[in-house]
Parts: sequence; structure tokens; C-alpha cells
Amino acid sequence: MLSKIRDKLSTWVIGVLLLLIAVPLIFMGLGNYQSSQESYAFKINDQVISLSQLEQEVFQYRQALEKNFQGNLPPIYTTKFIRNVTVDYMLRTILLDQASRSSGLVFHNESILNTIYSTSSFRDDGGFNKEKYLSQLYQIGMNTSSYERYIYQKGITGQLQDSITNTAFLTKTEKSDLIKFRHHKRNVSYLIHDYNEIKDDINLSEQDLRDEYNNNLDIYRSPVYAKYLYLDIDKNDLIKNIKITDVQAKRIYDSNLDEGLYVSPITYKLNHVIFDTEKTANVALRALKSGEGFDKVAVEYSTDTETLENKGYLGEFILADLPDYLSSIVVNLGTGKISDIIKSNKGFHIIYIIDQTSDAVNSFEDLKETIIKDYKKETGTREYFDIIDSMTEMNFTKKYRLTELADKFNIKTIKSKFISKDEGHGIFDYEFVRDGIFTDDVINDSKTSDLIYLNGDRFIIAELDDFMDSNQLSYEDSREIIEALVLNQKTNAAIILHSENVRDDLNAGISDQFDNLSSFVGTIDSSDIDEKIKQLFFAVGPSNGFVTKKLGSKDYIIFGVNEIIYPEDIKNIENAEDYYNFAYNTRSESEFNSFYGLFRSSAEINMNDDYMSRD
Repeated sequence: MLSKIRDKLSTWVIGVLLLLIAVPLIFMGLGNYQSSQESYAFKINDQVISLSQLEQEVFQYRQALEKNFQGNLPPIYTTKFIRNVTVDYMLRTILLDQASRSSGLVFHNESILNTIYSTSSFRDDGGFNKEKYLSQLYQIGMNTSSYERYIYQKGITGQLQDSITNTAFLTKTEKSDLIKFRHHKRNVSYLIHDYNEIKDDINLSEQDLRDEYNNNLDIYRSPVYAKYLYLDIDKNDLIKNIKITDVQAKRIYDSNLDEGLYVSPITYKLNHVIFDTEKTANVALRALKSGEGFDKVAVEYSTDTETLENKGYLGEFILADLPDYLSSIVVNLGTGKISDIIKSNKGFHIIYIIDQTSDAVNSFEDLKETIIKDYKKETGTREYFDIIDSMTEMNFTKKYRLTELADKFNIKTIKSKFISKDEGHGIFDYEFVRDGIFTDDVINDSKTSDLIYLNGDRFIIAELDDFMDSNQLSYEDSREIIEALVLNQKTNAAIILHSENVRDDLNAGISDQFDNLSSFVGTIDSSDIDEKIKQLFFAVGPSNGFVTKKLGSKDYIIFGVNEIIYPEDIKNIENAEDYYNFAYNTRSESEFNSFYGLFRSSAEINMNDDYMSRD
């Protein structure tokens, strides 16, 4: 129960708002981006996500991860891994939104307002605080319309999910089938075609190479190179450079003291139990009032896992950290008092205040560093957005040179190294940044670029400094590249053709490869074979016959499931009941995922495979 209550906690911070609200807004199409029909990352039904848009999402996700891991990302978080996770999230968000809207689901204005008004980070002791609401949104670069669209989208997709997850159950037959399926064995025959072995057998003629060159002259050109002058505006640098004296900090402290801003909230130490039925709750309440302890009552009457684990002890909380149905009781209960039964959508609760602190005014010395930090953050953030507004307005006409903008805003110009459209250094290593500066306006007309946002806290604006045009490369200069490209093309074609021919012959029973097949017999838990290959084995059935799949190493595997062997008696399966309990408790989510998989499979999704396969 503790985690369920903590889900309701209200101590949001700006960083959480940014990750949970601002970033998903971009996935929902609410970010300020343009999609290119020519350079797309993926297309989903009628919606196109451009390479530059995906690059920006990947960049922001990486920034959030680096902040979370304090700059030390685990090795698993490669660019390719982060890109795949980002694409999966974007696909899921877009599809859920499309499915919800096509189902006619709505989230009324009143529901949107109620959600906003009840959000703890927008409230103070007097209830909803409009200024606090606007301030929180301002600090993450959002406006009210964007946030309301976010609430609307979350509302309708939430309804879609609830309509499925709230109706799931398992029959006895399903329970038996589920456990048997979880512990079944598979007998698989397979053969792996080695990419490098096939490559070694490929012969390239001089004519092959010259044909490739002559038919694709546009490919074999030197890149366009350019140097840029640019301004790099980072909100965190602005915050760091804000000056404030102790005298100013004391003045802020004194001005806010009378408003009760520096009073520590009361902390409540609580016992808590929850019950499935009101009848059980009444029996437990009588036991508590007769002197029985919360620890004994929790064990004797509650079925809630966390209540049992914590023996009726909830923890220490301020009122804002509790859901409304508990905080409204706690504030009037008094120390050493047992509440009446409290009904909520979670069940029937009884709480008891073990102890509580008194409110106290924090001294200036205790708060000085916090006041200084908050002042610098608020002032620097305001300055950052003022620069954005003013610079956007000045840059709209493209009449100002970069040096004029630098002088106006007192920002130092920086000179880049030579970079190409396809390769850069530092911040220019990101494709969406290069897309923003290799434009006709910047290259041909010597105008400043638009403001290019690296994340919510940083943007650049650039101007051409030097330029080197593309030149046609000679056949001799291109030969090494041509040879590698043609060899790769011919090897890919050969391994695909060879694998498909072997597969077809195996399915027809006329192959000479039957004696060369390897065998796997095992469960999903088997550890004597590569994990990715094992996942492939458990993704198809015997009716598929022999199939071919490309492996991450560029090798191809041909395999067929000969037999699926189910256990006859589930009573002899170790930990079967544990797995059933897990499956039952997560069944609703599994049902929803199955539903999601259904409409994902029917969606028209076109991925840019060449781009997605890049390391």
C-alpha cells in the first residue's frame, strides 16, 4: 500500500515535470518541430517523424539519462539503444493517441480543469494557485495550452487503458495453460550462415567497380564543408553568473517571512491499515479501539501486501505528501487518535497518528543558500526566456548579423571547426543541428540560422564563416570506398539468396543440409545458447516451418520448431504458483499490451531501416 500512496505524492520538482510532461509533449506532436517528407525516421499511418525530430528526441533523452547517472552512462546506453527506446516510446504514444481518438473517447474540459486544480505542485495552503501554476510551466518553457493538450491526451489514452485493464481475469483453464506455456520445451533444428565466410567467396571484377562509380557519380563527391560563427546560450550558465549578495538574500527572506513561506510544515508519523471490505474494516477498528496494536491487526485482518510487510506502519509525511482522502482526516485527527473508517477507491482505511512535529520558522542562516540558489535560478531562467523572445524577434527579419546579436545580448561568438552536412564535432555531431545550419538561407544567402534548441535549457544560432564546395572525386580516389560498398551489396544479396534457397529446400524436404542442422532442446530459461537466438526460437511455432532471420552480426539463421513439449502435471513444476500469482496480478497490463500489439500490427509503419541500423 505504501507505494500506492506514494504514487499520490505531491512534491514534484521542475526536473520531474520536464521529464514526465515536456518531453512526452514532443512525442505527441506538440513540440515546435517540422517533419520532412524526404528525410524521415519513420512514418506511422498519416504521420511523419523526421530524422531531425527523432535526433532531437534522442539528444534530449540522452541529456536526461546523463543527468540521472551524473554523467556516467552505463555501457548499455549506446546511441543505437537510446534511439530504439525513443522510437518505441514515440510509436506507442502516437498509436495510443490515434486509437483513443478513433474510438471517440473524450476528456471533458471540466475533467481537464479538475486534474490541473488537484495537482499538488500547483497548490498552496489556499488551494489552487494560478501564479504558481504559470510559474511552474514557465520554468520548463511551456504554456497553458500545451499543458492542457497534454492532460487531454493522457485522459483519453487513460480511458482506453482502463477499459481493458479493469476487466481482466483468469479462468482455471487459463491458469493451467498459462503455467504449461511458461514452462514448455521446444525442439528446434537450425543452421547459421556466416556472413564473413560468404564474403570471402565473393569475387569483384573491375567492371563491377566502374559500373558502380559511373552509375552513381553523385555519391562519389567530396562533402560540402563549412565553418560557422555561432552563439551558444545555456540557461545553466546564465544562472551560474547571476550575482546576489547576502544583503539582497536577507531582504528576500524578510519580505517573505510575514507570508509564512519559511515555516516548516508539520510532519506526521502514521500507522495505517487497509482492507478489502467495510465489514473487515469494522472488525479491525473494534480490535484497535480495544487496545490491540496496528501490527497485530495488520497481520490478522489485512490482505494488502505492503500493509503486511510494514506491519501497519506507514511512515512520516507532510500533508501535501498524502492523497486527499487521508490528508483531510489527518489534519483534524490529533496525536494518539484512531480514525474512523475512511473509504477510497483503494479500499477501506484506518489511520493513527503516532506523533507529529510542530510548525517552526526556519532561520535566515538555515535558508540563505536555498534563497540564493532559488534567486539565481529564477532570475537566470527569466533572463534565458527573455533572450529567446528578444532574439527570436530580432532574428525574424534576418537583417542582423551574428556579431550585432552578440553585442546586443553581450554574448561571446564562437568559431567552429570545418564540418560537413554528414559529420560534425561537439554539438554539431547531432544531425538535427547540422540540418539547421546547412540551409540555403545560411549557406547561399549568408543569413543567420533560426534558433536551434539543443534541449529545454540551451540553444544556438549560427552564421556562415567559411565554405568549401563539393567536388567530383575521381574513380581512383573513390576506389577503396566503391570496393567496400559493392562487396557489402553482393555479400548481402548472396547470403539472403542462399539462406532463402536453403529454407525453401528444407521446407520442401529436398535439401542436402539436413545432416548439417544443429539441435536445441530447452525452455525459455535455458542458458546454453545465445539469448537473442533463443528469443527467435520462442517467437514462432511448428506451423511456420523453416524460417530465416538476420542476426545482429549480419549472419543469417535458418531454423524450424520441430516440436513443442508441454508439461503434463503442473503440480510438479517448481515455483509454478509464484508465476501464476505474478501473471494474475499483471494480467490486466498484459491484456492491454496484447491490445496495443493488435492495433500496432494493423498500423502502417514504415521505418527508415538504414538510419535505425546505424551504431
